[in-house]
Amino acid sequence: MKIAVYHNQPAGGARRALYELSKGLTLRSDTVDVFTLETADEAFLSSGDFARDIRVFPYRLRSPIRFLAYVNDVRRVLDYRDMDRVCRKVAADIDAGGYDVALVDVCRFLQAPPILMHLTTPSAYYCHEPPRRYVHSVCDPGRLPLTAYERARMWWHWPATKICERVAAGLDRRSIARANLVLTNSQHTRKMIAAYYGRQATVCPLGVDSRHFSPDGGEAGDYVLSVGRLSPHKGFDFLVRSLALIPAASRPRMVIAGDEDDSGVGGELRSLADSLGVHLDIMVRVGDDELAELYRRARAFVYAPYEEPFGLVVLEAMACARPVVAVGEGGPMESVIHGETGLLVPRDERAFAETLSEVLADGDLAASLGRQGRLTVERQWTWEAAAERLEEHLAALAGRVAGDVS
Repeated sequence: MKIAVYHNQPAGGARRALYELSKGLTLRSDTVDVFTLETADEAFLSSGDFARDIRVFPYRLRSPIRFLAYVNDVRRVLDYRDMDRVCRKVAADIDAGGYDVALVDVCRFLQAPPILMHLTTPSAYYCHEPPRRYVHSVCDPGRLPLTAYERARMWWHWPATKICERVAAGLDRRSIARANLVLTNSQHTRKMIAAYYGRQATVCPLGVDSRHFSPDGGEAGDYVLSVGRLSPHKGFDFLVRSLALIPAASRPRMVIAGDEDDSGVGGELRSLADSLGVHLDIMVRVGDDELAELYRRARAFVYAPYEEPFGLVVLEAMACARPVVAVGEGGPMESVIHGETGLLVPRDERAFAETLSEVLADGDLAASLGRQGRLTVERQWTWEAAAERLEEHLAALAGRVAGDVS
């Protein structure tokens, strides 16, 4: 099978998922070629590690102009239109390449990329989640209270912001409607896709590199670990407040492994931790080797995002035989077996603190959760198994569309 892969992703969990799935497809398919844009992150994980050919198309956002207010919003809409034109060119190249199927992943600016509207090659769109800014407005915690200037700026830009969001949301909806197949990561996300788009998706679960993320038998350190983008919806503030409820004499320090702190969330978390007496370390741009070591030395892995669609990092912690304590909502409900591979807790800070304290105080419980988590990963959550599932879906799509044409 000859497969074209398209993405315009930032660094993060979705980028890792596509990288690992595409790498797995190269072992099962004749050809995997990658098509991407200049704005995609290829430094975090390079497609050159597996792809036969990589084509990078020119695309750049217009730089904002200071003090011109709505002019920048107009330029943002023009950026979206440019994206559509570039995607039309990419689609033409893929269609001319004789590919059996195109695997399309998320666009960092528009969610479902406009290339889906222009492809005649059978297309499978891997939807990691609907646009969070529209779907999760109720459950997202938002930032700490805005300053007077930030509130004034937000209200001043509100009309133009709504117009920009309407354009982006329209492109996203029209794009996903044209995909021949929509794949997603969990039953939880499948339900959100049905509710938001009115589209039925097929669950194709992700995996973890169980060779890289593995236990080494060494001693645990003095911290609990959480991993994820430094964003309000990841719930790191909930974890800090929960730790503050553990008596100081037995309270571990907390380590967050995240990305660059462009939004200022890291600073807000440090201020919160200082005010509550929690020792917090935030590490950014952590490499894979260092991340694996952080997992191995953690006393426990703690996780509290709001409605996380899947949560790859939970599997990474389980692969390293770390006990998982997570808020019981979203994707972790499908990857963590409560009482066996981890503990799922309601979104209640005191309940979370009590459960974590129990794991930290009971070495046998922590070891049992970690051991069972590792066994479960080896049994059903490897990238090899995930790539095999994906290849079956892509082959069925290519065969079905070819049959319809004939």
